[in-house]
Amino acid sequence: MDYEDFLSEIMNLDFINDPDEADSAIKAVLGILASRMEEPQAARMAGELPEPLTLDKLRGHQKRATTISVEEYIAEIADLFALDYDQAYTLVNTVLSVTKESLEGETLEDIEINLPPDWARTIENA
Repeated sequence: MDYEDFLSEIMNLDFINDPDEADSAIKAVLGILASRMEEPQAARMAGELPEPLTLDKLRGHQKRATTISVEEYIAEIADLFALDYDQAYTLVNTVLSVTKESLEGETLEDIEINLPPDWARTIENA
């Protein structure tokens, strides 16, 4: 799967208005996820994603895993993109679903095993 596929899926959401917004949303959703992971899992995930979704691009200045909850994650996405909670949940779910299609089964399993149960469920259900 290439990055255009990611953009296309996000552009299908009726509350995402243009490719730049879709790009920002993808990077924000995956950036927070990468920042929630430990380094080995974040690097493995980013290594299987298409350019421009590199670990450096996703994590930016954060070098350590954060302890944000799934609820805080969705609320942060809602705040960043001026969405209501349901829209933010849909956006997160859509990005995670497309991401899962890009990851090998072992990578996905490793990510889920090393995240708290609420995060693992969110990824599994996407």
